[in-house]
Amino acid sequence: MTPSASNAQPQKPTRRQLLRWSGWFFCANIVLVLLISTRYLFSVNFPEEPLALLFGVSAFIGHFASLGFLCYLLLLPFIYLLPIKSVILILANVLAVGLILIITLDTFVFAQYHFHFNSMVINLLLGGAANEIFIFSFNLWMLTIAGLVAVIAIEVMLSRLIWNWSINSTKRRHGTLVATILASIFLVQNVAYAWADARAYTPITKQIRYLPGYKPLTAKRFFVKNGWATPNSSPQLNRAKQQNDLNYPQSPLTCTKPEPQYNVLMIALDSWRADSMNADTTPNIKQFADNAWVFDNHFSGANSTRIGIFSLFYGIPGTYWHTMLAENQGAILTDELVNQGFQMGIFASASLASPEFNRTVFSNVNNLRVRSTGKTPHGRDRNITDEFNTFIDSATQGDKPVFGFLFYDAPHAYDFPKDYPLAFTPSWDEVNFLKLDRNFNPEPFINRYKNAVHFTDSLVGEVLTKLEDKGLTENTVIIITSDHGQEFNDSGQNYWGHNSNYSKYQTKVPLVIKWPNKPPQRFSHMTSHFDIAPTLVEEILGCNNPYLDYSSGKHLLDTTEPPYIIISNYNSYAVMENTQTTVVDEFGQIDIYDNNNYQHLEDQKISPTVILNVINDMARFYKH
Repeated sequence: MTPSASNAQPQKPTRRQLLRWSGWFFCANIVLVLLISTRYLFSVNFPEEPLALLFGVSAFIGHFASLGFLCYLLLLPFIYLLPIKSVILILANVLAVGLILIITLDTFVFAQYHFHFNSMVINLLLGGAANEIFIFSFNLWMLTIAGLVAVIAIEVMLSRLIWNWSINSTKRRHGTLVATILASIFLVQNVAYAWADARAYTPITKQIRYLPGYKPLTAKRFFVKNGWATPNSSPQLNRAKQQNDLNYPQSPLTCTKPEPQYNVLMIALDSWRADSMNADTTPNIKQFADNAWVFDNHFSGANSTRIGIFSLFYGIPGTYWHTMLAENQGAILTDELVNQGFQMGIFASASLASPEFNRTVFSNVNNLRVRSTGKTPHGRDRNITDEFNTFIDSATQGDKPVFGFLFYDAPHAYDFPKDYPLAFTPSWDEVNFLKLDRNFNPEPFINRYKNAVHFTDSLVGEVLTKLEDKGLTENTVIIITSDHGQEFNDSGQNYWGHNSNYSKYQTKVPLVIKWPNKPPQRFSHMTSHFDIAPTLVEEILGCNNPYLDYSSGKHLLDTTEPPYIIISNYNSYAVMENTQTTVVDEFGQIDIYDNNNYQHLEDQKISPTVILNVINDMARFYKH
């Protein structure tokens, strides 16, 4: 007997129906996310330029639409492998509720700390110090629980309404139209950002910091090659006219020029590790150090060049790099040197446009020398030495003080002239990274590195001799250091070079300072690049602001041990304490290592109080 229609089983939904429903469901959630995300706008200084304002609107819509699309992509495998309505609806609701809660929580974190929700915040909340950030009263707990219940109820209701609508609707092309519009907005705002980045157009580049998880598209070479961006355009011309988002410095500097006012020469050897400052590897610098201050326990603020130089001049964590770049904000040290009329002689072997030091550290320096001549790193190192010596001849004829910066690149490239006499053998004829593994004998590689450092030391010796011959050593503060260290599988874990971990081999660097009329001395207390800028700002520029107004460091001669140092690279950072280093990678994973030989520690934790202080350090120079 044929069953009646009233007793027929409900038709099983097709994959096509589930796909259509999920698309519209997440479109609806994009609208909800956009409404919640308007909280970010309370922290935004809206741009005046129409183009920048248009970008801001499109980036806001395009970015949060992409988060909804990501949830849709996560659901797709389940639709194809397990096309059961109840299962798909439950999974979709879980994804949607998770997205709403994460964005909501992030808006609160960003409002207070001006950076987005990350693993350090999670550790803080779970580590017992949440009450130091948020006061969880009974009423607040009840409100939070009620909010969570409300979000779940809204999502369940929304999923059912959209299911009924999508099943019964006969208009099938609207979804394609909406998807095309959102995809176009996403594409256009990414291309607009890439163009603005190539042009150093701050009103656009500064806006992405408000968008959680935003990964900008960059294509400098493409735009320059096609003539759509000027490669060496002055960042000063492109600075946003409206108020920026930084509170750096926290108070304007109040300075009185000291008498006498010394010259300053800062010399940095790229990739110069701490234990390679000795009589064999750097004979000229070692002889110089015998009559200078030597800091035996000094650390860079980074394990890479970009942030190493950033920490050297700014004296703040490298986590601020992206914002300083977006704002074209120069370092307080550099800007005040310019304001006080120092003659600026900036000589870098590698380009100052990549990394973008012309848009950060030296953005306020007129007629900045961005590139050096020479086909090899050792050739360019030779070039900056010669040009600096010529600069000194002319600059010292006037009555204005001089600031010089020499940044050598040969050690980073393991490079030296072919006819340079080798101080260390056996030495690799050429570097072959494919041969490097845990069992590789590093001696020839290390010797090549030492020969490159030895060559660079010979150039530094020429500079020091030049200053001595001109009688400038009596009125010039001379600083010799590095941007980061260099590793040769020292810990036996197959780490080579730099930018791969936060061990002492990649972060500990030499620091030698010759201060006029000060006796030589060795210091064993821990210092860092964060301490150099405040020391110079106070002693050389005569500024009496508290260090915390513009730096995370202290005076170099302050022997108080810092509780921690924040060391970072472009995408991650580490908190180095006395015995352990906590690493937070770009994906939010946290790992802890010992400081002796960088061995992973399974059961160690970082103190919630330290986490809170680190978070405050990384937020202090943003406006709230």
